[in-house]
Amino acid sequence: GGSAAVYGNVPVIDLSLPDDEVRAAMIAAASEVGFFSVTNHGIPEAAIDEAFGASATFFGQERAAKAEQAPFAAHLNCGYEYMSQVRPSTGTPDQKESLQVTARRGSMDGRWPSTDGFEPAARTLISAAHSLGNRLLSLLEPVACPHLPAGTLAGAHTLWAEGGQCTLRLLHYPPVDVSSVPEDYWRAGPHTDWCNLTLLFQRPGNAGLECAANPRAGGAGWLKVDPVEGGIAVNIGDMLSRWSNDSLLSNLHRVRMPTPEEARPPRPRYSMAFFMQADKHVLIESRHGAITAGDYILGRIRSNFDKKG
Repeated sequence: GGSAAVYGNVPVIDLSLPDDEVRAAMIAAASEVGFFSVTNHGIPEAAIDEAFGASATFFGQERAAKAEQAPFAAHLNCGYEYMSQVRPSTGTPDQKESLQVTARRGSMDGRWPSTDGFEPAARTLISAAHSLGNRLLSLLEPVACPHLPAGTLAGAHTLWAEGGQCTLRLLHYPPVDVSSVPEDYWRAGPHTDWCNLTLLFQRPGNAGLECAANPRAGGAGWLKVDPVEGGIAVNIGDMLSRWSNDSLLSNLHRVRMPTPEEARPPRPRYSMAFFMQADKHVLIESRHGAITAGDYILGRIRSNFDKKG
């Protein structure tokens, strides 16, 4: 899980450019590497900063307090987890803790952290990320999913509804002594996301996220997905890859352990991921057949993570 040879960075796309230029750049990146970063995205930095602050305050508590405030519910896929995710790609637990805020009616009842300002900060970021995600999906749709009626993708994600599945995941990777970490341990092992789109908020200086280098063109190694000042990393998920009849790439990505230089002194890594996941009842129709988004996510949960004993 230590540093591996990587080269280059994923494309950076300026959303203030004309839509046709933005769409062309997004389609190229989404088809070839499945990752890109966006700037001039319209989400206020203050909203992002407040959410990061609320995240750091929550994770700064004792583990028992976090588990008590936001108990994990597997059937709702929300709540607090501590180093419990085991990727099939590694067989070892990811070296992180997380809090999943699922934007479904009732899912967060009894699970909102009691730390000051957490709920409003999370709700504000969820709303802003959802709006941006819908804009990106609307730009991709005419080229990536020409078989769909206009507005299908953006209309498939409803916040705080009975069947809503959009999720904000707050992530904390604790400081590590890299000299004592086994080689097969990762901050997050190689995986793909289940959703349509992931919007990932990162902090400057918190390197480590990498994606496979253009696997469709026979690329080898890994590309950096480093934080971009004022930017948000975006990647295609399995759901949108399926919906687009595989024209868009849901690519493997991972979070490596820090290098010895990055770990002097050891420091934490924080990020926030917003997953655009279609509502449970929405039917995903493609050459792979038809399946509801709810059944699709349930199947991915069962296949991607080891069952807990």
